[in-house]
Amino acid sequence: MPKLPPRPSFSFVLAAALAVGTAQAATLDQVEALLHGGHLVQADHAIAQVLAAQPDSARARYLDARLLAAEGKWPLAEDELQRARRLDPTLGFAPAAQVQALAHEVIQHRWKNPAGLAGYGQAALAGLFLLVSGYLVFGMLRGRRQPPKP
Repeated sequence: MPKLPPRPSFSFVLAAALAVGTAQAATLDQVEALLHGGHLVQADHAIAQVLAAQPDSARARYLDARLLAAEGKWPLAEDELQRARRLDPTLGFAPAAQVQALAHEVIQHRWKNPAGLAGYGQAALAGLFLLVSGYLVFGMLRGRRQPPKP
């Protein structure tokens, strides 16, 4: 009797099914299932496909906002949530408590890290570097102009 190959594990089968699901045209239900299951990378690929096909879908924008929030990309999540609300102000396709919780999280992170202040630390360091460099160059040029002391 021939020996049968070993059965693939459940996680291998699940990963293969997810890969096949995202290789084909993704649906909003697939995106939601991936997001609910915590498969953020696969959900990211799937939502990109859905948004390419349906850029004016409020549900797709809302799911993208949830995904971006799960990834910690709060300013982008806020933008997507606002787009979803512009397309469908009620967001009736999602549970009201879930929408309210997402909006609350976005607001909380806005206050923790205001978008207007992002990048000022790097700009301050660059400015300080330029000031110190200018001071050193000015000192070197000034030293060359003075005649040596006898």
